[in-house]
Amino acid sequence: MILDSACFHCQQAIEKFLKAFLAFHGQEIERTHNIIFLLSECSNYDPIFADIDPGNINEYEVQGRYPDSSLMPTPEEAVRFLKLTLRVKALIVERIIFT
Repeated sequence: MILDSACFHCQQAIEKFLKAFLAFHGQEIERTHNIIFLLSECSNYDPIFADIDPGNINEYEVQGRYPDSSLMPTPEEAVRFLKLTLRVKALIVERIIFT
């Protein structure tokens, strides 16, 4: 298993979930990969996002795509990012309601 790629995909999924939430609220989406910034923006609409600790997932925003990268997460770190991804997904799915 290539854990750096798994962490990259977790970062990308979280980024897209958060951007979807912002778009749902009519906010113009900035061109950024920064999860901390996106969580801060989302917390303007729902304070629950201020309580999410993304850890160091921003390190995987681009560097994790390249095999010669020096990033090599532990299995525990990869599992933590997967759980974070699933938590963010659940929060977004609960909050984006089309009527």
